[in-house]
Amino acid sequence: MKFNYHIIILLLLIVRLFTPSTAKASQNYINNLYPSDNDEFETLMEKIRKDFAQNPLIDEFLHKYDTAKGCFTDVDYSRRDRTNWEPLTHIDRLYDFAFAYTNPQNTYYQNEDIYNKIVKGLEYWYERNPNCNNWWYNQIAEPQKIGILLIQMRVGKKQIPAELETKTLQRIRKEGGDPAKWTGANRTDIALHWIYRSCLEKNEADLETALANAYSPIEYTVKEGFQHDNSYFQHGVQLYIGGYGDEILKGTTQVAMYTQGTKYALSTEKIQLLSKFMRQTYYQAIRGKYMLFDVLGRGISRKDITDKSATALFAERMAVLDPEHIEEYKAIIARLKDEQAADYKLKPLHTHYFRGDYTLHVRPGYTFDVRTVSTRTMRCEYGNGENLKTYFMSDGCTNIVRRGNEYEGIFPSWNWSRIPGTTAPQLKEIPLAASDWQTPGTSDFAGGVSDSLYGITTYRYMDNYKDIQTGAHKAWFFFDEEIVCLGANISSTASEKVYTTVNQCLASSEPASISLSGKMQSMEQGEKHYKNPEWIWHDGIGYLFPKGGNIVAGQQIQSGTWYDINHSINRKEEIQNDIFTVCIDHGLQPKSGSYAYIVLPDKNTPEAVKKYSRNNLVEILQNDADIQAVRHKGLHIWQIVFYRAGRFQHKEMSIEVDKPCALMIKQTQGHAPVLHIADPGQTGQAINVIIQPRKKKAYTIRMQPAENPIYAGATQSFTLQ
Repeated sequence: MKFNYHIIILLLLIVRLFTPSTAKASQNYINNLYPSDNDEFETLMEKIRKDFAQNPLIDEFLHKYDTAKGCFTDVDYSRRDRTNWEPLTHIDRLYDFAFAYTNPQNTYYQNEDIYNKIVKGLEYWYERNPNCNNWWYNQIAEPQKIGILLIQMRVGKKQIPAELETKTLQRIRKEGGDPAKWTGANRTDIALHWIYRSCLEKNEADLETALANAYSPIEYTVKEGFQHDNSYFQHGVQLYIGGYGDEILKGTTQVAMYTQGTKYALSTEKIQLLSKFMRQTYYQAIRGKYMLFDVLGRGISRKDITDKSATALFAERMAVLDPEHIEEYKAIIARLKDEQAADYKLKPLHTHYFRGDYTLHVRPGYTFDVRTVSTRTMRCEYGNGENLKTYFMSDGCTNIVRRGNEYEGIFPSWNWSRIPGTTAPQLKEIPLAASDWQTPGTSDFAGGVSDSLYGITTYRYMDNYKDIQTGAHKAWFFFDEEIVCLGANISSTASEKVYTTVNQCLASSEPASISLSGKMQSMEQGEKHYKNPEWIWHDGIGYLFPKGGNIVAGQQIQSGTWYDINHSINRKEEIQNDIFTVCIDHGLQPKSGSYAYIVLPDKNTPEAVKKYSRNNLVEILQNDADIQAVRHKGLHIWQIVFYRAGRFQHKEMSIEVDKPCALMIKQTQGHAPVLHIADPGQTGQAINVIIQPRKKKAYTIRMQPAENPIYAGATQSFTLQ
């Protein structure tokens, strides 16, 4: 085989730039790029072996092995549980045995007894053929592990007997599923064990089918998978940037590394799509090493789920596959591995995902997001007995994070009627949605406008399900130092008081501060009611209340169990967390209620909040059922939500629209004003706007509906000349 030494030198130079762990992964890639054997199947299997190489400790499991039967005495092979399926433990242990048997550094290297246990164990599994009620174990977890085990044993002193290997592979082919029948991450995961099997069988036709299916989800779709707004859906039109987003990135980057340098290599176009999603969405939704909780789907109810430090592996792979953006990947890896602070090399970014009903606002000092749901998308699911208190998660939920760990491990002891950002009755029992997997939202007006740095998110909320019976017009206005949060037309017939939760996070060791009647003081322990405070400060974040209100706030110990929110985790011991909460109390059955608060997510001291409150450059111009409007005098930005056709009137400007919309006007000195406008209802109708500045000519703008209905909720921009 001819070596291209220019490429080799380039790759070695890249390696020098990497962190030690990245350099190791990259060197493995270079070593595998030009194997001594020209056989493509052997090339792939050698890469797979090096990808999963390990030196396991197996003594504990050997004591539980029944040599006569080939099974483990502590495993109940009759179990069919949908989560934590116990029989899979058998394959997990044989998998470790295989790596112990084939690793020269392991005590059991080439050990005849271990070899016999592996063979006997595979025979037992084949004859017993355990089955789970959750297809995922049967068609993904089990065949993937067996495939890797068999590939590893091909380099053992003794290989698996041909008859046993053949019948095992035949069963995987028959019962392991067809990737073409699935979408998104599930398709890629099934395609992976097709790749393993095809290599073992030297079946080129099946390998090509597997790779085609592994790569096919890397495209934009209106179904499950990568969306045209750069978000990700799984289980229908349900936001899943984390969780299934993890899975699709794990699988696709894994296959891409295997095939790099072969005739099966991933195309440049698909690498670019993966790169865009990872750099601009997936890793933006991770602060430090912690992922924002509301993009994790039902996984939020799993212990340690927000810690995404292990996903540095995806970025390490992409540093090889996409060297054009190597500096960004290096920064991502450094943040995930705690080698740099959470703000390291972050740049300002504002994205409204018009397909996903989701907004992500990133600044070096903080990250803030909003998750809503419309008739076009699905509520956060609670399937397989997981995420049992999630109901309000989709109704304007917000994360406010600086370090990233402000909510880490809080969820068993959370008050789930007080999810940050939501307006909800304080129900004693959180209802389950009508369907555990796919329940659509009820709002036909949920969306936002964005210019990539600033923007608005709006949510016309009304839920008549069960005892909720509550509605509100909610909007968030995003700037640099602050996010203005407005609510209007709040009404409810629920039997409990209605609260808007400003935040509910882990409490800081430093006492919170509050300003009452112009006097700053430390907040006492315990939850208390405050009348018209000017502001509250806690853990580097300020909360201003420009219109006052009945505020419920404080720090207290809250308790719960993992089992309360996830029946697949049989852990009923009490978890206690010291939790800080700020809410606005709208009372019992409010009519036409409202709220206004401003979040200052990067204020290190109470004095900084006090100083900001005296020099506040933000004006709340209108907040009612028809219009919510905010002006930032320092940035020269006007942001307005029209819930119906009408006119916004101000001494400096009037704006008239003939349809509901969200718009933003930027008046940059020395440049013509720019209008950014979007249709949160995604009606596909034209919107006419008349802007009349004081003592200047009027501007008339007609926003035509997008030619492609996929982009019906996207922002359009107009220079006003």
